[in-house]
Amino acid sequence: MDRPWFDEAFDQHGALRPPYDTLRRRAGWDPLLPTAALAQLLHELPLGDDTRIFPVPVVIDDAEYRAVVQAGLVQRARALQQLFTDLALGPQKILTAGIGLDRAVLDEILAAEGTSLDGLRKLWRGRGREEVRFVYGPDLVRDPEGRWTVLEDNVGCVAGSADSFFVADRYRSATQLPGCSTCQGPPDLAIAIMRWLHRLGSDLDDSVAAVLGCDAAGESPWALRLHENARRRMILDTLGIPVIERGQLRGRQSAAGGRSGALVNFYVDQSWSDVFGIPGIKMLNAPGTGVLGNKAFLPYIDDAIRLYACEDPILPTPPTRLLTEGVLPADKENWVIKSAVGCQGTEVFVLRWQPQDRLRLLEDRVSKEWCGAAAVAQRYVEPSHLAPAGPNSWNDYRVEIRPVTYVLDWRDVYVSEQAVGKTVSTYDARRLNNISQGACYVPVLREPCSHCGTER
Repeated sequence: MDRPWFDEAFDQHGALRPPYDTLRRRAGWDPLLPTAALAQLLHELPLGDDTRIFPVPVVIDDAEYRAVVQAGLVQRARALQQLFTDLALGPQKILTAGIGLDRAVLDEILAAEGTSLDGLRKLWRGRGREEVRFVYGPDLVRDPEGRWTVLEDNVGCVAGSADSFFVADRYRSATQLPGCSTCQGPPDLAIAIMRWLHRLGSDLDDSVAAVLGCDAAGESPWALRLHENARRRMILDTLGIPVIERGQLRGRQSAAGGRSGALVNFYVDQSWSDVFGIPGIKMLNAPGTGVLGNKAFLPYIDDAIRLYACEDPILPTPPTRLLTEGVLPADKENWVIKSAVGCQGTEVFVLRWQPQDRLRLLEDRVSKEWCGAAAVAQRYVEPSHLAPAGPNSWNDYRVEIRPVTYVLDWRDVYVSEQAVGKTVSTYDARRLNNISQGACYVPVLREPCSHCGTER
């Protein structure tokens, strides 16, 4: 059976892969064959907004998740942290490392983010590397050989930071699936926040507050409405952390007598420099770190890992390059074009799926607007597929996962235990696993679960 993609549930012989077989035996029913009632329950407002949950889980080998996904994301997150520290506080050695990221390219990237290297260094003057903290949400897919790869790095207001828990919890409660303390434990977001506050320790008084981010939703009145902020607030309520508006911070600090405090902020941009300047404030997402999500950095991250960690990347990036010449790649059918500052699935174009008139428009845009560091070309990777009815069934789905990762300190990186997945039908014209564009969340489970007493 020769397929140009990795099948999540079935091997090349059509046999059920061990993680799915283990889950089926442990559950006593086939998770690939949900009932109509379960599918309806997870499709119709399962989280109270327009979010939908796919009724079939992605099941990953637990050992693989820990040794590859979690270890690879710790490695990559630390490299991003070191990259930012090198630029904002250090000697900028990456600019002379011979990897192609020079000062001219960096200036373009930072300008697109509304700042400059001088502005970034001024913002961080007098600060220390331990303050380089951020929430990181990479988009991961398996390539046709089954190897995990990172398509994008998202930093700051990361969708899924709360939803990862609620999707898994809703699926487990709907199916009555046996779980374990790790699988059904507190939300990763709550664990990360409490871990961060504990690490602040004696440097922190009692003043802790949160500022919410923005909900993912399109501008059209018919766009999906995704209310993850409401779910973030539910988690914060369980921790006793009040939600405030950003404008209340200075008054809150004055009322607290200027004591130190922690701010659980779910987004950050250059306008946060005034908050960063409040004495004693520690921030979960530090100002300036959002530039790390600019896609023009993608061609250099694998080399940054080699430079800072002296290791090869565990989770590599597909071949990615800047469109410096202002032209599309010659073998354009094998590439994806992405705006360096696009978000929520906007301005991403898989060239093999574009009609000729759209290709001509893209060629014109690349030559006039997207040359230099304004956009990247990334080698197309066909994501893994999930075909619940079997490897030869007519309907299957592309799969992507996002294990939200929290950079809490200089060497403390926490990777979610409750990763969330996204899936979209291979017949969907958009072909993008983006929730705001209509894709479904999919629960991500791990088997054999070492915490459930199941033998490996």
